[in-house]
Amino acid sequence: MKAALNVFREGNIGFNEVCRQYSIPKPIFRRHLKSYNVRANESKKIIGRSCSFSAEMEEDLEKHILTLESIFFGVTIREVRKAAFEFAERNGLKHNFNKITRMAGKKWIYSFMSRHPQLSLRQPESTCKGFNRSNVQEFFNILEKLVDDHALTAPKIYNVDETGFSTVQKRCQKVLAKKGKSQVGVIASGERGVNTTFVCCASAAGQYVAPMVIFKRKRMAPELADGAPPGSLVEITDTGYTNADLFVTWLKHFIAAVKPSKEDRVLLVLDGHTTHSRNLAAIEMARENGVIILQLPGHTTHRLQPLDVAVFKPFQVYYDQSVEKWLREHPGRTIGQFQVARLIGEGYGKAACVANAISGFKKCGIWPVDRNVFTDVDFEGGDVLQTEPKPKALAESKDADDTPSSDDDVPLALLVEKQKSCATSETRPLDVSFEDILPIPNSPGNQKNASKRAQAAKVLTSTPHKDELKPKQSTIEEKKKRLAKRKIGIANGQPKKKSKKEKCFSMVQMT
Repeated sequence: MKAALNVFREGNIGFNEVCRQYSIPKPIFRRHLKSYNVRANESKKIIGRSCSFSAEMEEDLEKHILTLESIFFGVTIREVRKAAFEFAERNGLKHNFNKITRMAGKKWIYSFMSRHPQLSLRQPESTCKGFNRSNVQEFFNILEKLVDDHALTAPKIYNVDETGFSTVQKRCQKVLAKKGKSQVGVIASGERGVNTTFVCCASAAGQYVAPMVIFKRKRMAPELADGAPPGSLVEITDTGYTNADLFVTWLKHFIAAVKPSKEDRVLLVLDGHTTHSRNLAAIEMARENGVIILQLPGHTTHRLQPLDVAVFKPFQVYYDQSVEKWLREHPGRTIGQFQVARLIGEGYGKAACVANAISGFKKCGIWPVDRNVFTDVDFEGGDVLQTEPKPKALAESKDADDTPSSDDDVPLALLVEKQKSCATSETRPLDVSFEDILPIPNSPGNQKNASKRAQAAKVLTSTPHKDELKPKQSTIEEKKKRLAKRKIGIANGQPKKKSKKEKCFSMVQMT
């Protein structure tokens, strides 16, 4: 190649003859002749096709991707490919991206990730804004006070929660099959199952209270309890979910099993479902029998509820295994409601062990009581979503001396402006930056009002909460009485009162 270039530059031979004599393809010789394969700044050879973006542009893209991930708004590979195409198009950059799909190719994104090893494809964990530092610290303030005032120990702290099971398994286990086969199937009980609710309760010492199983039925059948865990309550509802009356029934069952008293109180931790928090009958029964009900903050049960953390996940796995085993043993049959209790009993016997209950309470920091069980990393999502956006004018008006030295201490608004200002070192300024194509979402400004509406941790058996529910309960009872009188009157032959819509319709007909 060097000899061919020297001969051609001396002018003794033409372009085509040089390529023929030295057996060099014309495009390759032309590329070396015009130095297309050499970087201008470093005079360094480029191996393969040159990058569509400069090193500064790719560094800006990497920083912006990491910024979005740090505030829990990470982008997918597909979104980055679309953003790369739009960035190149709107800035008039030369590129080889697909103009039909309007995306950068898969080879480009994987090459980009190899050039920036700090990036990796990860499976994110769902993070809710309710799990923030203020809500969790308020919960532990109440918990610590209750434990100190009533001298509560591990056998006196319980957690109750509901989970759902279907006659069709949620997830099939992996099976051995032929390599390269496009689709692998397994027999299931049906396309759509019937829901069954399971109410479980355990203490911090590993003691379990006999559960409650709620079926979606109109009429009760004794066969529904076949194979259920010993001592279980079997109930039915129209929807298959729990309600206020069933929670009162379960609370009676809990009091009979645990035997609390006003001299020897127990603590019951549960979520803020309306069947718990707005149930005046259950609250009064708990107060009379020495049960302290502590409500968890809203949207925190995935971290603060021991049964959710350590029991229900293996329980679901064991239940699915029991379903698949039953289908293999009974080919050609489907699972109905009369088999659910037995299958639930098999899974419950494996998952409801002492170690799982103790581990769940310890991981949630409920027993031993430890408010520092959660680190700053656990609160990042909730704290970021709670912060209000900083006005742009205020960010620009700050003096340079007040700006932190490291990017870790820079507020979000200033970090975005800093990235936009140093977008690239190209001679021609860019029209659009990556921050314009993939903008950082702004959190809503009315977080103070939103925090008031959010469910807070509170003692449901306290006198203020009980007094708050009394007027609402009386209004509900009055409505029920009026509805009952109306039904009795209709049954005795009295004319049914017309609604507003029916009255308006009759007036229109008369006119």
